[in-house]
Amino acid sequence: MKYRSTRGQVTGQSFESVVLEGLASDGGLYIPEQLPTLPSDWQTRWATLPFAKLAAEIITLFVGTDLTPSEVDQLTAKSYATFNSSSVTPLVSLDSETNTHILELFHGPTFAFKDVALQFLGNLFEFFLERKNKQDGEDTHKITVVGATS
Repeated sequence: MKYRSTRGQVTGQSFESVVLEGLASDGGLYIPEQLPTLPSDWQTRWATLPFAKLAAEIITLFVGTDLTPSEVDQLTAKSYATFNSSSVTPLVSLDSETNTHILELFHGPTFAFKDVALQFLGNLFEFFLERKNKQDGEDTHKITVVGATS
């Protein structure tokens, strides 16, 4: 899986490089050069998966060879183990007559919807940086994350 900038000046980037780089050097956002194809049996095979396993199945489609399916499984399991709901983002019925539901996105460690994405992203940063530092035999690769909330 390769990624390109939305501004078109940067192409052919790996999943790992776009995760660690953030914005493209031309100021664009990274998007896949091609969208992956879903497995033909995704609707039945994924229908009853727990959240972390479903996330792993979807994420695996976008990582190319930068992570093995087992590594993605481990990262998603670690990322969502800290949520205080076994379903991570429970779908709660508000009115069964009108089939009205709400998806609760506040069961993460900071009780914010951002936990759903950022718990995984933080673990991904840690994984890639540890691997790069191990390959180089030094602790030279670091990342600074500046965050803001609305």
